[in-house]
Amino acid sequence: MKDRDFTRNRKLNFITMVNIMIKKSSKSLQNTLNESKEKIYELYASAYETVTAGAYTRARTKLKHEAFIELSELVRDGFYEDGEYQTYKGYRLLAVDGSIVTLPNTDNVKKEFTATKVKNQIPEFSKDVVLARASTLYDVLNNIVIDASINDKSIGERKLAQQHLQYSDKNDLVVYDRGYPSYGLFAEINEKSNYLMRIRKNSFNKVKFLFDKHSKIKDTILEIKAPKKVKDELGKNNLPTIMKIRFVQVILSTGEVEVLATNILDDEILQTLDFKELYALRWGIETFYHIIKNRLLLENFTGYTALSVKQDFYITMFLSNYESLLSYDLNIELKEKTKDNMYTQKVNKSISFNSIKQKSFELFYSNKHIDKILQNMQTLFMTNTVIIRPDKLSKKRLDKEKDKSTIYVNSANFYKRKKKAIA
Repeated sequence: MKDRDFTRNRKLNFITMVNIMIKKSSKSLQNTLNESKEKIYELYASAYETVTAGAYTRARTKLKHEAFIELSELVRDGFYEDGEYQTYKGYRLLAVDGSIVTLPNTDNVKKEFTATKVKNQIPEFSKDVVLARASTLYDVLNNIVIDASINDKSIGERKLAQQHLQYSDKNDLVVYDRGYPSYGLFAEINEKSNYLMRIRKNSFNKVKFLFDKHSKIKDTILEIKAPKKVKDELGKNNLPTIMKIRFVQVILSTGEVEVLATNILDDEILQTLDFKELYALRWGIETFYHIIKNRLLLENFTGYTALSVKQDFYITMFLSNYESLLSYDLNIELKEKTKDNMYTQKVNKSISFNSIKQKSFELFYSNKHIDKILQNMQTLFMTNTVIIRPDKLSKKRLDKEKDKSTIYVNSANFYKRKKKAIA
């Protein structure tokens, strides 16, 4: 009997920690723990020993962050298990992107993540800021995190992109932004998967003519040789030093010219006109980062150690995947029901995420009435929808250099609103 109680209490302790990390309450930790105790009694009519904030913090140090990676992967694998998911011309459409994450400025965090000195004209206002680089491989049509990591900022995006390659294959088409292209990455991806990358004007000399909007050639296949500085390294890894790459010119509605590179050479599989729509779908990963940073408050960490940073990061990935799993069929149904309307509808993520947080104890601990709970949640999702406005997707993205002042003003205004909201 004692062994059963011990196992049960360990499980409750784990679910309590998960619940606290998911909710990210603005209340004090002790008040949150007390509420958790009341919730357990309410649900299971069972006494549960009061936990102090200190005991919770000590227990948390024994919880490996890999547990949350496994939870996220469990949901991911379950989503794809039946083979029913959205694709683009038969390809699972993935995107890779990175984002800078601000971490707690503590000595423990600085041991694993590098601090950056932020200077000020007034020396006493200069300070250290601890930054990390998140990198994600994301299914933009199904809103599923395939792989994600949080790393020291000094690790480059290309290196992290290479690490994601183990999770994609020839049935995938992976879309990258213009910061990623390099011959080495092209060669490595070409062996394992399919890619679509936006390139810079100075990426390949042979392709510069495509940046002229008046170019008569819009879609061409060129033979590209590896630069001398990487040729030997490629040879050692049995990677090709000469490749055929397809380059396609895309002219945006703003008149801006983009040039995309891909290893899908067959124009019957992907036609020239497909590329504008295809690259625009990459915006899904930008939306994902917006959601986890602003809706799920990724940077509002619930602890001050490197371990707690990782725990919070990976539980956010789990929460994102879990919400996508619950709302996937509903979004398909809503799209079909509202296809004749001016705008189609989808599940309101504000409602769905809040519902999951409020029901986290019931969802992750109790097997009682779980079908009823899920049914009630889905009914709530279907009666609180938002419309999809396609025109919002065409909003001009600000350039980090040209629009620097605008970005700073927008950032300042955001933090003003954030401060008011917290107050």
